[in-house]
Amino acid sequence: MNPQSGLPRWSGAGAWAMRMRLIEGEADPVVRNALITSAYDDLSRETATLLGDIDANWLTFGKWASFTAGRFIRGEGAPVRWGAGKVAEGNVAIIADIAPQFVRFLELADAGSDEELSALVASDELLGRNATTLEAFASYAEALSIDNDVDDPASAQAMLRGNLLVAHHEQSLADDFVDDAMPLGGLFGVITTRFVTLEIPEGSLDLSHPVPLPRYLHGEQWPRALSEISDARLNALVRSYGHEWATTDGSAATTWEVFDERMGYIAQFFRAYQRDPSLRMPVAAAS
Repeated sequence: MNPQSGLPRWSGAGAWAMRMRLIEGEADPVVRNALITSAYDDLSRETATLLGDIDANWLTFGKWASFTAGRFIRGEGAPVRWGAGKVAEGNVAIIADIAPQFVRFLELADAGSDEELSALVASDELLGRNATTLEAFASYAEALSIDNDVDDPASAQAMLRGNLLVAHHEQSLADDFVDDAMPLGGLFGVITTRFVTLEIPEGSLDLSHPVPLPRYLHGEQWPRALSEISDARLNALVRSYGHEWATTDGSAATTWEVFDERMGYIAQFFRAYQRDPSLRMPVAAAS
């Protein structure tokens, strides 16, 4: 996997530190959400200069989640403003935690060769503060070390594993915000889930339904490189949520407050859409 030409250059840790201060200092939740979504978009492109843009990195998915969160923050898409404040708080808490780790990963990539990156990641103090994200960035480094053709599954599975591990950490952070943003318990919790959607370029995905066939795959469920999951670590990870890779039938998150239901949906969504080129478009083009 080689750096991609024609994409924005890595802007540096100092520029990103200033940008994060701007985000965290913005009091207006609507404006702050727009800043967060733009930051995800830009950092995902800068990460793609290292990891490539065939396989989406977690930030690429993150920008669409933030774009969707903006609708709820503005009071759109639900019959009442269920927990809009908590959605806004969760959005800033997640980027404040995760973006500096991606920035650090890019710093480490600048500091050494592709072959040295795994060792640099393993010994880094910031990345080492959380075992799950440390494993995620180790998996990204593994993907970078694999030089193969576009349909070889090894790097695609390493990227998927990295993406899913970041999502695991992010959703762990989000738990308290989800609990407060959505009414808990019984039928009311299920009804609330009916209004949880994800806005992506091909349209609105209802997360209470199984992951659909992606439009870009023309009738297939998964891209060829991810048609079979052979990585034992990936299999163990999805089974830890009570799910299997073999089918999307059980991927519907009927109660979004339940961590394992969220992760089951996210796992199959990431697998199905990891190579969707439309996810790379600027969110402004989808507005």
